[in-house]
Amino acid sequence: MSGAMRMAIAMLLAFAGVVAPVRASDADADFATFLSRWREAVATNDAEAVASLTQVPFLFESEPRDRQTVARTVVPALLTADVRRCLRTATPLREDDRYVLSCAPYLFYLGRVDGQWRWVEFAADGEA
Repeated sequence: MSGAMRMAIAMLLAFAGVVAPVRASDADADFATFLSRWREAVATNDAEAVASLTQVPFLFESEPRDRQTVARTVVPALLTADVRRCLRTATPLREDDRYVLSCAPYLFYLGRVDGQWRWVEFAADGEA
């Protein structure tokens, strides 16, 4: 391998090391902004705002739900007063390319859809 080729590879690797953390921190800042908005909507029990931050169709009771149904049915069913209180301070844990919040009896998954953070799904918490 020529010296010029080695230099080019070294520069690419050095540049990749500089760019990757910037992208990660940008993604973290985007997530923090989304999480703040989502938590505010949840805490104030603003079903319309929660629905606007939700990926639709949203699977609930084995059926895909649209935004109106998320606001009218899903939010009241899943986001009880106790769950809303928990979600204010629950620590988001990274799971692959998304985050999960655990508030018994559910796990809440937040992920990127078309470059935007959204509430993408929920699951029963097997440890609750």
